Amino acid sequence: MEPSHVSHPNFYDFLNRMRRPAAADLVRSIKSFIISFPFQTSNAEDDGKKVQEFLTMMETTIKEHPLWAHATYEEIDSAIEGLEKYIMTKLFTHTFASSSEDAKLDLEISEKICLLQHFIKPDHLDVPKVFQNEASWLFAAKELQKINFFKAPRDKLLCIMNCCRIINNLLLDISMTTNHTPAGADDFLPILICVTIKVRSLSTYFLPVLYIILSR
Repeated sequence: MEPSHVSHPNFYDFLNRMRRPAAADLVRSIKSFIISFPFQTSNAEDDGKKVQEFLTMMETTIKEHPLWAHATYEEIDSAIEGLEKYIMTKLFTHTFASSSEDAKLDLEISEKICLLQHFIKPDHLDVPKVFQNEASWLFAAKELQKINFFKAPRDKLLCIMNCCRIINNLLLDISMTTNHTPAGADDFLPILICVTIKVRSLSTYFLPVLYIILSR
């Protein structure tokens, strides 16, 4: 399973370049960072800062590296995305839910959302009947549900973005076909809340968002 719009060829291009002899110095730096990381005291904010500092340093290194000579901005950006995906996949068990306090807060939020699933209806959030499209909401919920299956922050973020894109398209289509006033944030947010509540198999709500924020 993979989130829509994930550009795997870019990631594979990064991996292929890392296999070249000329990338030996980059490989050593990456391996050194990954190997040393788990031995450091776990703190979500500090871990996120270390990752960002390493990615910033590596971005400068990659820009000056012969393997990316004359590379475009998009190619450099793709390489950094590939590097982030690689290191965060390797460090996932150490960086995701690494704080017991965050895990406790996430559990509390999840339990409250589970309770809301039993009685919250679209009408409670003043969602107009015209926007209550069960099929589209289910489609959006399935996209959001995919967040459980990925380790890279960008892939998790794409699951959220795809969910929001489906909701936005629904609002746009209905506004155009019914001459309804163009939808805005006041229409979008209640639907996003309803969709999020619908995802019964989403075992964690707060931690993925925190993970994305701290890692990117």
